[in-house]
Amino acid sequence: MAERPLSCPSAQPDMAEARIFGIVAGTPEEPRVAYLKADASVTGEMVEALGPLQPTQVFRYAARCEESRCAHHDGTRCSLGARIAAMLPPVAATLPSCQIRPTCRWHAEIGGAACLRCPQVVTSVPEAQATLREVAAPRPHPAAG
Repeated sequence: MAERPLSCPSAQPDMAEARIFGIVAGTPEEPRVAYLKADASVTGEMVEALGPLQPTQVFRYAARCEESRCAHHDGTRCSLGARIAAMLPPVAATLPSCQIRPTCRWHAEIGGAACLRCPQVVTSVPEAQATLREVAAPRPHPAAG
């Protein structure tokens, strides 16, 4: 059986094979992702119903990892997942129930440490979240030699 490609757990809705796997809940100061039991797709009607909100303010997306086409991919792995595991505190005591874990790049590369921090990761980072903004900022990668 062919191995499935890894998924980016911090995807944009326009990426290849994008699907919703969580809903942003909590507060602007402490956002938390509530994980869905099954994939969901955003329809035009759903986007209209959001009014002035962007889909990334409400939903968390997964999509096929773009690897070297992504600012967070360092040529071999996802530097965003590594920064999340290193710089954010755990917010879950146990691994959250997550439908993308079997293909999640962060889980494949870092393991459960990423999962324990993942519920606080949102695509549209609120201004109040200085640490998350710092973690999410792409870092320059050394030139390949």
